[in-house]
Amino acid sequence: MTATAWNSRTGADLSPGFVWPPFSPPTAELDPQGLPILTSGDGVWLTGKDGKRYLDGVGALEAMAVGHGRTRLVGVAARQMQDLAFLDVFRYSSEPALELAEKLIDLTPAGMKKVHFTPGGSEAVEVALKLAIQYHWVRGDTRRRKVVTRFGAYHGVTFGAMNCDGRYYATRNDIYLGDTRFGVVAEGPATGPGWGMGARHAAGAPEFAATIEREGPENIAAVIVDACATASGVASAPPQDLVALRKLCDEHGILLIVDEIITGFCRTGKMFAHQLSGVTPDFLTFSKALSSGYMPIGATVVRDRVVDEIAQSEKADRVFAHGHTYGGHPVACAVALENIKILQEECLADRAREMGARLREGLWSLGHHDAFVDARGVGMLTGLELFPSDDQAGALGNAVAACGWLRRELRDLGLVTLTVHPGTVFLLAPPLVIEGSEIDRIVELFDAGLTRMEATR
Repeated sequence: MTATAWNSRTGADLSPGFVWPPFSPPTAELDPQGLPILTSGDGVWLTGKDGKRYLDGVGALEAMAVGHGRTRLVGVAARQMQDLAFLDVFRYSSEPALELAEKLIDLTPAGMKKVHFTPGGSEAVEVALKLAIQYHWVRGDTRRRKVVTRFGAYHGVTFGAMNCDGRYYATRNDIYLGDTRFGVVAEGPATGPGWGMGARHAAGAPEFAATIEREGPENIAAVIVDACATASGVASAPPQDLVALRKLCDEHGILLIVDEIITGFCRTGKMFAHQLSGVTPDFLTFSKALSSGYMPIGATVVRDRVVDEIAQSEKADRVFAHGHTYGGHPVACAVALENIKILQEECLADRAREMGARLREGLWSLGHHDAFVDARGVGMLTGLELFPSDDQAGALGNAVAACGWLRRELRDLGLVTLTVHPGTVFLLAPPLVIEGSEIDRIVELFDAGLTRMEATR
């Protein structure tokens, strides 16, 4: 029998058994004995239907920058919904969409020229991939269809984005893509200067160069990277790596896609991660903190040389035959605009640098636990790596299984966490409004969880 839960607003019973959660088997029901059902949020805190509070250590999947419960964003959404809730975005536009596009062009480097809106991050990556291939097509380079991605990378779950999977540990793209794929993985570990221990989980410019030489630059349309190598074990790529990748792409006529879906909007201590290196990409992809998750929205910002090349081509070729019903949703655009205002008014990039440094300093105090390996990151984007070997997992099986056990234990202690590639790195990206005492609480909860784990092993 399917378990039931009650609706905290109406008192009615709910049947969670009909929901198939992401990255879960169909038996993973949302019920009181399984995944908590959340009912409210305030700042960095979430509350379950049973009244239990959780510290949101991953910012609602890295999206929540300005904090839960911002009535200012709720008010903007309500007013826009009253004025114009939706429209045919294929044939019309709205004032919020036009204003947001102008704002994004203003915030991004000189030379960025056009914005294409999407409902989310995977779709924003899809736009960049299609336009990269179309750019080469109109230039007569029809063989340029491959895209090189970083080892350990994750760029989304739509079919194009799945091609950019760097064999991320939790994906199952061998099922969906089979042998038909255009993505090529630059193998790690990274060997360039400035990498720390995270280099073991990623690839850098020298590895991309070797991959491009092997595949033939005449076959490569684009390189796609998260500038911080977040999914790749929060490898914290040094800024000079993106500089080297830009130079490599320019030498071979390859376009550079910088995926800022996780790193964008103050998360790294800058408005965008690519600003740490001073590089101008050919494409930027945004989502998540663009609206702090208050509305589903993504965007792809395109450089002038790509726009101009396509615009000057034959009439049929210059049409970008792509679009989403909810791309440029007026309510989502209005909320995103207000969210950016909050980020700037409250200087949350500065806060990300300050609180992120405090978090990493606190995590290094956990070095007395034998599972501790490393704490690294940039701004409010931190990776805590555990288990130097499977041997230390003991009765928990292996290192990945032990980290899964610890993640659930931390949830029971009241901390929401997430593991990334290779399954032994905890990603911490709490809302940027977090206070110092709440940073310290994250460290305390990890200390308690690791102590429990040691007793279990």
